[in-house]
Amino acid sequence: MTADDATIVAALHAASWRTAYRGILSDEYLAGEVELERAFTWKRRLDVLTDAQFGIIAMLGAIPVGFTFIVGHDDPTWGNLVDNLHVATEARSAGIGPHLLAAAARGIEERGWDRRVYLRVYAANERARKFYRRLGGVEIESIMKATVEGNMEKEWRVIWPDLRALIPAEA
Repeated sequence: MTADDATIVAALHAASWRTAYRGILSDEYLAGEVELERAFTWKRRLDVLTDAQFGIIAMLGAIPVGFTFIVGHDDPTWGNLVDNLHVATEARSAGIGPHLLAAAARGIEERGWDRRVYLRVYAANERARKFYRRLGGVEIESIMKATVEGNMEKEWRVIWPDLRALIPAEA
């Protein structure tokens, strides 16, 4: 992922939030402001990528259908942060999410980073929580955190003590 991908990533991110974050973020925000806010965020973020960050975009043919973004060495206790994982609604249940997490785990491994991986997920995002549990993620603690709109929502920290759990065994 490079700065040239900011528009694609922002569009995927906004579309994902529109479905996954109903009831977490306001309908007004999701109907309008989310696109501009995500575009600004991803342009700023990808313009200043560091060696401790990388992203992966999943494609079906020539169509981008998901992405993940990793922040290496994010936390001394929990390791590398899966800062974003989003899959287009029409591509869900096609194996894109597990594929992205496996590719991220391989990227972390190739860089020689710590094997611990974690992410944060809104408690109200039950679909994502079930997905992470299915992949061996363990919810270990929750906090109240401000959303982009400033309201407080409960988030779970989900951990994988060894990223190899995210890489399918070769058949």
